[in-house]
Amino acid sequence: MTAEKPSPVESVAVVETRQSRPNTSIGELFGELSNQISALIRGEIELTKVKATSLAKKVGVGAGLLIGAAVFALYLLGWIFHTIEVALRAAMPAWGAALTVTGILLVIVLILAAIGAAAMKKGMKDKPEPQVNMKLNVEAMKKGLGK
Repeated sequence: MTAEKPSPVESVAVVETRQSRPNTSIGELFGELSNQISALIRGEIELTKVKATSLAKKVGVGAGLLIGAAVFALYLLGWIFHTIEVALRAAMPAWGAALTVTGILLVIVLILAAIGAAAMKKGMKDKPEPQVNMKLNVEAMKKGLGK
């Protein structure tokens, strides 16, 4: 048998550690840790509240501006149809032009209303009915309990 040569041992640096607060028990350290974690969580919640408030203010301003734009868009739509009526007056009497524009608007309204009603009817087919599922669950529980 040949003897194996022992491998050289690498030197390990020994680091001396000292407790920064001598005579502090583990229980006290855990108590401080839980207090610090609680403070951290409270701080995060407060930060989230501040961010949410800031976001709500910015979104509120944006929503207000969009509502203003929508109101002006409705006025613009009215003026577009008024311009169409004025243009039609060149080819027919004023009452005929007004009647034509009114008829066009009526057709648009009827088409949009029909499409909207069909979409509502289609959407109502998928209406959730939690009371039905609750009744089925109660019946299953009664069967399961042997009643």
